[in-house]
Amino acid sequence: MTGVLFTYGPYFAVFGFLAARLYQWGILRDRRAPAAGDVSAPTEAALVLGFATVFGGHLMTALAPGAMRVLLSDPDRVAAIESVGLVGALLFTWGVAARLRRRVQAMKRGVPAQGGPTAVLALLLAVCASGVYLTVAYRWITVWYAYILVPYTRSLVLMEPFTDAIVASPWALQQHTLLFLALLAAWPASGLSLAEIFPLRAVARRFADAAAPDGSPEVSP
Repeated sequence: MTGVLFTYGPYFAVFGFLAARLYQWGILRDRRAPAAGDVSAPTEAALVLGFATVFGGHLMTALAPGAMRVLLSDPDRVAAIESVGLVGALLFTWGVAARLRRRVQAMKRGVPAQGGPTAVLALLLAVCASGVYLTVAYRWITVWYAYILVPYTRSLVLMEPFTDAIVASPWALQQHTLLFLALLAAWPASGLSLAEIFPLRAVARRFADAAAPDGSPEVSP
């Protein structure tokens, strides 16, 4: 049963993502959910830094698994990578929790269309929490990712799913993967903007405002 789930589940998740994205784009004209309350500047910075760290680490391992395996051959380097990844994951988890709190508060105030974003942010928080748990509970989880999840993902892309390794993996790793697939399928229909979890423009604007407090460009004498 687990093998069947990991063989066909990812394709159903991608199909759900594409169908919901087409509906959102073609029918709803990319209508977004009403905004909730703002979060603090440190929280926005934590979201940007945490997202960049986590996404960058996963993407680099997925695109260059051979180079990453060479890098991971040294225990000291693995420890450094794991430490950086854990800090990034904790920052991102903190930011997502703050965003979720704002959505729940907006729902309690009666702001419409908050159910979808709240559910997706809750799923994202669960993905983050399970990732933090894996990093702490399982030694060298980055090595597991490079040797188990990356080959599994590549086999899915080639339409030749190879599930033996992930089926034999601990339940926590399987759960993390399934939570991510659920998040992938649910995101487009929620109306949640990517800027809510990666507010790069907002952080850049804060830096620009700090450099020019009066809002006007600096002029050289």
